[in-house]
Amino acid sequence: MIEDRQPLPSTAPGTTRHLTSYLFAPDTTGPSVYLQAGLHADEMPGVLILQHLLPLLEDAEAAGRLHGPVRVVPLANPIGLTQWAHNKPMGRHDADSLRNFNRYYPEMAALIGDRLENRLTQDEAANGAVIRAAFAEALEELPSGTEAEAQRIALLRWSLQADHVLDLHCDHWAMLHLYASPTHPQTTSLLARCIGAGLALIEAVSGGNAFDEAHTVPWLRLRDRYGDRFPIPVGAFSATLEYRGQFDVDDATAAWDAANLMTFLAAIGVAAGDAGPAHPEPETLPLSGTVEILAPQGGVVTWAVAPGARVATGQIIGHVTDAMTRQRLAMTSPIDGILYRQELWRSCLRGQVLADIAGKEPGRSGNLLSD
Repeated sequence: MIEDRQPLPSTAPGTTRHLTSYLFAPDTTGPSVYLQAGLHADEMPGVLILQHLLPLLEDAEAAGRLHGPVRVVPLANPIGLTQWAHNKPMGRHDADSLRNFNRYYPEMAALIGDRLENRLTQDEAANGAVIRAAFAEALEELPSGTEAEAQRIALLRWSLQADHVLDLHCDHWAMLHLYASPTHPQTTSLLARCIGAGLALIEAVSGGNAFDEAHTVPWLRLRDRYGDRFPIPVGAFSATLEYRGQFDVDDATAAWDAANLMTFLAAIGVAAGDAGPAHPEPETLPLSGTVEILAPQGGVVTWAVAPGARVATGQIIGHVTDAMTRQRLAMTSPIDGILYRQELWRSCLRGQVLADIAGKEPGRSGNLLSD
């Protein structure tokens, strides 16, 4: 195992932060994997999962059971981890810019598009290597900018060379689900069946240039530009794994999730192992088919169903009660689907998003991810 510490630019005299990664089996030639957690620094399930995964990887490396390189970033956002207000973490948005830490990644296709004009050939595999080399070149040339911008660049330097990229997150209250591109449907299914995700939300471009799509959208853009002249690979597999809710943090669950990640590594040929995926096929639905449930008034939120429930059109899924007027308004589902997440707080203002339901029919456009 190789430990790599990347310093971030100091924001003030006497202060410094750094990112740490652990690289296992660097000299192996099999498929490569990158895993990170805590990009939203108020989301701890994934951070604990990686703490349980690291010793499993250490044992596998020592026993010669890793066939491909595995890089783990156990805490991908030291900036956000220190940003608290009123005894509550603000780890989702940068306190300085108010930007979501999981948005605004560099548009890699735009950065490297012109420099590929005289480098691509009719060899698809060679073109893949050329594109990855161009990614590395472009990232080295980017100015570091703010500390948060430097953090984004540093994470991409590690991750853009990997064949499989897994970004571990969680929601407020939620079932285990994932977000992925449509470019690798078999791998998406395999991952979900290995980790036990009951829902896979699929979209080619969700908007906002989140970390996972910073690894898939550039290949799509380059195929659009060069695909009629040169063979361009579909590129890396990348997914955001939503490990339930913010309070689903305990060692037993994290150890189970870490073991399931090892099953996935074995299934894709990165680690030795005989066990296959033990969970059923996920429900696979378009992210653009999700609908948001808005609070009909301000007040106290109560739920009639839990995350993971299948709901029908018109079904009452919860209520909002105005304690001043005693008015109690029902929230109903506008579609048949799966209620996969609910907001953390049990109080609300009128018009706030309180839950999301995944449906079969695409209906939304633009930026599909909540900020």
